[in-house]
Amino acid sequence: MKITADKEPRLQVGEADPFPIGSARVEWEADHSLLRELTDTEGKPLRLPVGARITLYTGPSVVFVGEAQEDRSVLDLLSCQEDDGEFVDF
Repeated sequence: MKITADKEPRLQVGEADPFPIGSARVEWEADHSLLRELTDTEGKPLRLPVGARITLYTGPSVVFVGEAQEDRSVLDLLSCQEDDGEFVDF
């Protein structure tokens, strides 16, 4: 699902205040979901701090919550696992 500027997307990194972004894409798979193709309001790719908790809003609604990955994607929180296979409690 492509989220564009008309949906008023905002991104929150950790506990910081949410800020407007240009667009993002949410991809759903059977065992996980990813947030990809994040751009700023000028269309430039966003770089996120690896391991940071990321929250995507459209208007007042939370659309996605996850953890920033090295490949610039954000993995949904339910799929973020520790080495022993147990889910991480955020």
